[in-house]
Amino acid sequence: MKKLVLAALVGFVVTGCGGGGGSDESKPTPPPVVDVKPVAAQGAINQVNYANKTVEVNGHTYQVERVQYGSNELSINNLKQNMMVEVSTLTKSGAVVSIEPTMVGMISSISHDRKTFVVNGVTLTFDMNAEFDVNDWVMVSSLPQATADGLGYKVLSVVKIEQDDVAGQYEIEGRLSDLDQNTNTFKLGASTTVFFTPQVIEDNATLMNGQWVEVKGQMINKEFHATEVEVETYDSSDNDHEIEGIVTWVNSDKSQFELNARGRFVVNSQTHFEDGNKANLVAGELVEVTAVNGVAKEIEFDRDFGGETGNWHEFEREGNVSSIGYDHFIIAGETFYVDAYTEFEDNLKLETLNGVYIDVEGVIIDGKKVAREIEREDY
Repeated sequence: MKKLVLAALVGFVVTGCGGGGGSDESKPTPPPVVDVKPVAAQGAINQVNYANKTVEVNGHTYQVERVQYGSNELSINNLKQNMMVEVSTLTKSGAVVSIEPTMVGMISSISHDRKTFVVNGVTLTFDMNAEFDVNDWVMVSSLPQATADGLGYKVLSVVKIEQDDVAGQYEIEGRLSDLDQNTNTFKLGASTTVFFTPQVIEDNATLMNGQWVEVKGQMINKEFHATEVEVETYDSSDNDHEIEGIVTWVNSDKSQFELNARGRFVVNSQTHFEDGNKANLVAGELVEVTAVNGVAKEIEFDRDFGGETGNWHEFEREGNVSSIGYDHFIIAGETFYVDAYTEFEDNLKLETLNGVYIDVEGVIIDGKKVAREIEREDY
């Protein structure tokens, strides 16, 4: 408001200084609105202009120089509305658009009412029009969704593709669970079993339950055999990147939150909110986050988001830990689990929790209370 008043006063002074008694009723032309684009953006495509070779992501329009999926270079005609992409403007001649689907594979079945279909062993809900048939290769883009079976998929788009465009390689992303190092298996989602060998894990990462992973490989007899396993997270390399996603957990004082079940950001006094405020930061909200060194610089709410992202259940308990296991602890007969995103405060570790009075916050996944933040509490 102060800025508007100051502008009005300046305009008045300038008018008064113009000599003579004549009046000039013409209004100054407002300066053009400049779209300050982030260095990189991750989100769903709003729209594609094929004639002008531009794409809109998170409200920003980019001139497209190259489209790629992994090492495969594709045409701009492969880009469709609601497809998940990462846009990089590091080149001077235009933007590189990398397609980032949640799944790539062959449709194994479509329900009679065409409301659900199966890809890579996962049953997904989406209105499948007559364009799609069993055995078609598709790219599926989605966001996390709370379901009765745990952390599921809210499908945004399904795009038919040629098998040659993806070199016949299947892909699936999801929350890793039921990790078994003896059989070299884990689960993604509610039903897909993945077989892996240590050699296919990227960057020598240590696999842990709760991680969000991207897996490429082949579907063989309803089992996914991995040729590449990569742990997906948000880190310092994402500075000034604008990331669209679903808030999948928020702590009680709203000083930290988790985005897309794969990374955590800090909220402080410098965090700027657009189209909402701190009180609106709750699990299930669709937001765009710009962060620097893990701190959310800006959080913009999408108040027009019409998709159902499920009933997100969070919890907070405090009490004395009576016993511990390799992946859980017990308070007053209630079991709480830890995973890759559990944060221990006050120099605590799972191994040292026995007999300690703690406060635990978390989210319910697959019917289990999974801790997100554990701290020592006085009583």
